[in-house]
Amino acid sequence: MKARIVAAALLVLAARSARASFTASANGTTTADFLNLGVGARAVAMGGAFSAAADDATALYWNPAAMTNVRGRSATLMHAAYVASSYFDYAAYAQDLGRAGAFGAGLQYFSLGTLDETDASGASAGTTSPYDLAFSLGYAYRFAGERDLGEDRDGWSAGLAAKFIQQKIVTSKSGYAADLGLLSPGFRGGKLHLAAAVQNLGANVKFDQQSDPLPLTVKLGSAYKLNRRWLGTLDVSAPRGGRPFAGLGTEYELVDGQESPWTLAVRGGYNSQTLSSITGLSGLSMGFGLGYRGGSFDYAFVPLGGLGQAHRLSLNLKF
Repeated sequence: MKARIVAAALLVLAARSARASFTASANGTTTADFLNLGVGARAVAMGGAFSAAADDATALYWNPAAMTNVRGRSATLMHAAYVASSYFDYAAYAQDLGRAGAFGAGLQYFSLGTLDETDASGASAGTTSPYDLAFSLGYAYRFAGERDLGEDRDGWSAGLAAKFIQQKIVTSKSGYAADLGLLSPGFRGGKLHLAAAVQNLGANVKFDQQSDPLPLTVKLGSAYKLNRRWLGTLDVSAPRGGRPFAGLGTEYELVDGQESPWTLAVRGGYNSQTLSSITGLSGLSMGFGLGYRGGSFDYAFVPLGGLGQAHRLSLNLKF
């Protein structure tokens, strides 16, 4: 009970510390916004509503407390092609430590490609390759619950991830941040899980003479197993530098792996974050996952209105 109260208090304090910036009028006031790009094709196809459903290495990003859902070891590799020549890569590893908890490590890398440089007169001054990078280390622990469901896996989970962040245009800047997470035990016969997380909690990052805050986000989430094959998720997020938004996702397993070594799932979702900032079709997402034993290949398609579309490919291994 004490651990539950402490974790909840940390989440409340983090939300209150930046609540003045949680408005639409604060758009464009944060730095390192690549940290808001969702990771993992499965989660992105489900509208980014994944804080209570994560059960692989991407839990380190979505909700570090959910790393306690990992069984054995899990690794994820992702590549996402964005507009023009930009791209976003992600790699993560998480491991179950049994009663000692779980830990994970992850790397986010966003590249803008190669850009031409010019001097004050407009003459060519070569090229530059801007990038954003973040390296994370996390730990999660599940506290023993009141029911005996085996290996004390029925209690509340709390997690913490520390990040090193670096951005480069011509010169570079760096900073540090932390993610906090909380995950409930299963309610309603284990079908319902609730989650809360604070992402990118840290000091301002200074670039030249300008100091900008990190894109702090406070999130509440839920995941409900409608039946053995069908999962529904909902996340509500309040980001610094923008208005609150919601993500809604679903996943249906056409082949669930209980009677075959193969799995096949279809996914869809909607996220309202870009509703007022991108013209044309945006916010919707869809994808699928094809798996064999401990490995799976996942794909997600996200239309970006007039900007084009983004495609994510993920390889997930559980061993």
